[in-house]
Amino acid sequence: MAWEGNLWVKLNRPLTDEEKRRQLRQDVPASETPRDNFSVFSMNSVFLESTNALFRMRGMLTYGCLFLFPLTIYMFYGQVHDMTHIPESVPRDATLTAVMVGMGVILIGIVALFLATLWGFLQENFTWTRTPIRFNRETRMIYAYRGAGAKGVIAVPWDKAFFFVEKRRKEAISRVTPYLIRCHVLDANNKVVQSFSVGSTVSTLLDETTPTGRDIVKGVSDQFEYIRQYMERGPSVLPVPDLVPTKVSLANSFKVWTRTSDNMRREDNPLSRRLIRALTGFVFITAVLHYVGQLTSREPVWPRDVVRDCEGTSMSEPMKA
Repeated sequence: MAWEGNLWVKLNRPLTDEEKRRQLRQDVPASETPRDNFSVFSMNSVFLESTNALFRMRGMLTYGCLFLFPLTIYMFYGQVHDMTHIPESVPRDATLTAVMVGMGVILIGIVALFLATLWGFLQENFTWTRTPIRFNRETRMIYAYRGAGAKGVIAVPWDKAFFFVEKRRKEAISRVTPYLIRCHVLDANNKVVQSFSVGSTVSTLLDETTPTGRDIVKGVSDQFEYIRQYMERGPSVLPVPDLVPTKVSLANSFKVWTRTSDNMRREDNPLSRRLIRALTGFVFITAVLHYVGQLTSREPVWPRDVVRDCEGTSMSEPMKA
């Protein structure tokens, strides 16, 4: 298994039928309307640097951890207190031993939950400010940063990468269904050995079989077509992207997080509008946590060989936000 932000990805397995059905091919147009959908950090004539799908969701995991930290500490204190203050009326026999063993097991579970919460907290804090993906059109290579705190970069030839539209499970709180571009790296036997997301997630309350839901999910294909045309024809044929800011600031974190509800507004139904209003406070807090996570983290630095490959022979100054 590989961990990416708040997503588990199973590795060392063959492709599923669903992944094959949703494949995005490099030699076939995915859409008639290539759009960046606020997923490009920078772009020039040699490389395009993209967000991963979880960049705009940063802060959500921290939000949950801030709730679990005091809860686990309270549970730990309560359990230790109960174990060290056994009433005198309780017989000191085998029954007490069994009870103490059971309470010890519960205490271990509480400690494990606290450590898991701490691990989750470190996925968004004290790590990278972002986990970018570079598409080099001269060498036709893709370079992707690994997950939180990991060293090294995933490298895969553009023509051998397996892209598809991934449908995630419906989110528990908002009840929206996220869709994103995922890239699998396959071995000689077509087994998945590495995986990373690309671009921006799109979410919808509606099923993708409905006209509006289908139009929103199409935004994922539009993003892939933007990258595909960049790799095949260059930046001159594409609309100028709305660049994602890389500078760490509270204003930029708010800009990133307020964009997450744009697709829901496009659904233009009462349920979507009510949900957006209900989540306003959550969005505000999570945008602040997005900023704090970036503020405590370090800027990613590409390995020298990647930088050398991306210098290219015809590189122009990259567009940056």
